[in-house]
Order: sequence, then C-alpha cells, then structure tokens
Amino acid sequence: MSEIRVLVVEDNPGDAALIRYSLAEPGQGKFAIAHAPSLKETIEHLTTAVFDVILLDLSLPDSYGLETVKRVLEVAPRKAAVVVLSGLDDEELALEAVKQGAQDYLVKGRSDGDVLRRAIRYAIERQRIEEAMRLAEAVFKNVDTGIFVTDPEGAIIRINPAFTRITGYEAADVIGQTAGILKSGVQDDAFYEEMWKKLNAVGHWEGEIWNRRKTGNIYPEWLRIDAVNDSAARLTNYVATFTDITFRKEIENQLRLQATHDTLTGLPNRYLFTDRLAHALAQADRAAQKAALLFVDLDGFKEVNDRYGHAAGDQLLIEVAQRLQALVRATDTVARLAGDEFTLILSGVIKSQDARTVAEKVVESLSQTFVLKTCEAHVSASVGIALYPDDATDSDKLLIAADAAMYAIKQKGKNGYGFFRTPQS
Repeated sequence: MSEIRVLVVEDNPGDAALIRYSLAEPGQGKFAIAHAPSLKETIEHLTTAVFDVILLDLSLPDSYGLETVKRVLEVAPRKAAVVVLSGLDDEELALEAVKQGAQDYLVKGRSDGDVLRRAIRYAIERQRIEEAMRLAEAVFKNVDTGIFVTDPEGAIIRINPAFTRITGYEAADVIGQTAGILKSGVQDDAFYEEMWKKLNAVGHWEGEIWNRRKTGNIYPEWLRIDAVNDSAARLTNYVATFTDITFRKEIENQLRLQATHDTLTGLPNRYLFTDRLAHALAQADRAAQKAALLFVDLDGFKEVNDRYGHAAGDQLLIEVAQRLQALVRATDTVARLAGDEFTLILSGVIKSQDARTVAEKVVESLSQTFVLKTCEAHVSASVGIALYPDDATDSDKLLIAADAAMYAIKQKGKNGYGFFRTPQS
C-alpha cells in the first residue's frame, strides 16, 4: 500500500504524540499524519483534505461519545475508515460505535505500534469491502434487471425489486420456492435438461426463455444463470439475472413482418410468396397431389388511379386483397407481387377443377363494384392458372407458366381465366 493518510482526532497532546510515535516505529506501512484537537478542526480537515483513516477520540472539547462518531461520519468521505480510540473499555459502547459506521474500537494504552498499524490497515480494507457491498446493494435494488439468488438446491433465498416489477411475485411468494414457480410450459423438459447440463458443465447458462407472471401472462425474457463457488470451489449459490424482452420481440416481429409482407395490403410479398410456393410444391410431392398457382392481374386499375388518384387506387388494392383472402382456405396463400399483380397458391389440389372453381370466384368477386371513400370504381381480373407438376416442375417455371396463362387471357379480351397451354397444345 502507498502512503496512508491518517487524521488523528485527539485533544490530549500526549496521546496524540504517542500515536504519532507509534506509527513512526519501524514496521509495515508509511503514514502521513494530520492532527485535529477538536470536532471543529476535524470538520475543517475533512472538508479540505482526503484521508484514508480517522483515529477518533470520543472525548473532545466540543463533542462527546457516540455523537462524535455520528458527526464525523456525516462529514467524512465514505472511503475514509473510522477507528475509535477511547480510554474506556466499554463493550457496549464499542458495539454501538461499530453499528454507527466505525470500523474498529481500540482502548488507549493497550495498543502498541504493530497493533495500531494492523488495525488501521484492516479498517481501511473493511471500509473498502463495505463500500463495494453498498455499491453492489444499490445496484441490486435499483437496476432494471430482475435478479434472484438461490441456494445450491435451487431454493430462492433473495430477489430484487425488479424481479417483483417484472414477474409480479413478492418476496413472500417465492422465498423458499424454486424457479419452477415461473415456468410457463412453453419449453419442454428436454430444454431444461440441456440448460442444467450446460450450467453444471461450464458454470453458467444464457438464453431466451418464456416464463409466466403471477397474473398468468406468459412473456419472453433473456435469462442468465451463474453458479457461485467459494474459495474451495464448493457450490454456494446460483445467481440468475433476467430482462423482459417483450418489447424487443415485438420489434423483431414488426421487422420480420415488414420484410415478408406488403406494407399496403398486409399480404405476403414476393419474398414470402417464393418461400410459400416452394413449401406448397414440397407438400404436393409428399402427398402425391397437385398444387395450383393463380396469377391475377387487374383490368382497368390504371384508369382508376388516373381518374380518382393514388389514394383511391391504394384503397382499391386493399379491398382486392381482402376479397381474395375471403375466397381461399387458411392453408392457401394470397400474395401481392407488385402493383396490381396478385397470386394465389392453392395446396392439396386433387384435380384441375379445384383451381378452376377458385378462378371463377376470383373473376366474379373482383368484377363487383368497389365502393371507395370518394368514389365507386369498377375493375375486372385476368387470371392465369398453372398446375404443378403438370405444367412445371419447379416454382420459377410454375410462376412463368401462370403469368403466360394470364397474358393469354389479356390478349383474348380480359375479365376471365384460363389454364396454361404449352405452345404445342
């Protein structure tokens, strides 16, 4: 340790000189000593200089007893350790002084230089430990992260206020219980077995988990569990910290939705359409069935946009999406590829008539009047149908085939549907 700064608070010049002499004796530690014979001068010292330790006599001209300890501790910086020096060998007084914040209590005349130096070093170290503990306690109580501590068997022995804010459980609800009180049932036994396997192997585990609040609501949290061992490497506790990530999950879902869905209609966009189509074809292969792709292009949409404006055009597209979704099953997919182009993926198709029936409904539904906010609009639909695996053996070719079938309807006069036909047919 570097030079230790000591403030000796002692009104007796002889005792003050004895302390100075004792600390000057050869031994461990070098001391820089200042002297204050009264509480008033002590306060002046403490407001103008920094000390590591205060050797405090309880009997001063302007202060006496435990009140002296209280006043000094009010002024002294937290990192300054206080060692009480008294002519009284009073155990109760010593205990009260320590309770108020003093680090030690020494009786004058019973401490040689080595004892005094050792008491000073120990007091400084205890003060540092207590300051670290106070800081840790402040963090424990005020951090937004939920914390709970268990014994080696997993019984909860302490929680912080954030635990209660997040879960709704008070200390009385969970002390003595295991963390199983929070289980939601979302994760299965295998999940927890793997968690404990890693925790026991490396001493910590971290990951996403779904737990249940006291109200019964299930929520996502990011959880970390650390094993705590003593100096002999024996397990003493588990410390778990967690944060409620509901908001983060909502943002992730929004971003995922934006990446995979059309912002205007809410339908799957081209990216998700491609994924759904591949899934439908794979399902058809497994079930030895067909899949159908309907390519829908609106007739007359440009005229609505030009005549009534883009706001009316957007509203029309939204209502088209709603009508199309009403025509298909939950297992089917309606997507908007671009502009006024829509697709319908029909799974589990047994025969071509199944796709024909849906196409007829699409043409009939979209030919009905659209009542918009500022006008009434009329469009129709040209629908091209391609079947898998009859017309194409992969998703890209199936889309090309459906588009070609739609284009053929456009050339024939629009407002209708038709199946893909190869050039030979």
